Amino acid sequence: MFFFTKKVFLADAIDGLIDMHNHVLPNIDDGSDSLETTSSMIKWYRELGFSGVYTTPHTMEDYYGNDAEKIKSSFIETKAGLSIDDAGFILGTASEYMMDGGFEDILKTKNFLTLPGNHLLFEFSYFQKPFNSEELIFEMSNLDLKPILAHPERYRYLSIQQMLDFANRGCRLQLNMLSLSGHYGSDAKKKALDLLKGNHYSFIATDAHKQEHLSKIKDIQIDKKLVPALQRLIKTQMSVFEK
Repeated sequence: MFFFTKKVFLADAIDGLIDMHNHVLPNIDDGSDSLETTSSMIKWYRELGFSGVYTTPHTMEDYYGNDAEKIKSSFIETKAGLSIDDAGFILGTASEYMMDGGFEDILKTKNFLTLPGNHLLFEFSYFQKPFNSEELIFEMSNLDLKPILAHPERYRYLSIQQMLDFANRGCRLQLNMLSLSGHYGSDAKKKALDLLKGNHYSFIATDAHKQEHLSKIKDIQIDKKLVPALQRLIKTQMSVFEK
């Protein structure tokens, strides 16, 4: 019977959540391309039930040379250009750091921006694991940072066990919502579901680069059996990111 549906909408669990990984700041990376796009994205966030966002533009050695000052300047300029309501929706800024050749220098010079609780968001290349990833995660811990590995399910070369090894080293794992829909392929979806079932994620985010990403999140359905794990994850995240 249709009354006994086995699927529920992911968006129904979002109410009040603060997004901690996205590319809403305009004209600084491959995310929003204008203030108008940023404003439209904020409208979608509100429709989904989010209460605010922390922006995290890319910092990549060969593509987006965003240092802390440039990101803070973009953040201030963006808030000044938005309406009062939209500006208030953007709560703070950090960055999503690529663990590339420049990342070690960023740590050495402490030229980084962190999310609340001294969390530092970073990502791997989609082609191969950095050869010194374990050492750099250890270095982050030595700096009293709490490392967050963005969307581990999307790295095809990583097994679940390798991801859990990073978690055991003190690295938090962040789920991309769109991974649950198959948006990034079946491998990413399977790993995302397995990690969610095992309560291995610490954070969940949109990683939205454009309005279409947010509109797709509205349509994501998950198995009812995953709701308790999702609720635990969201509760944990909301304890860190409070308005």
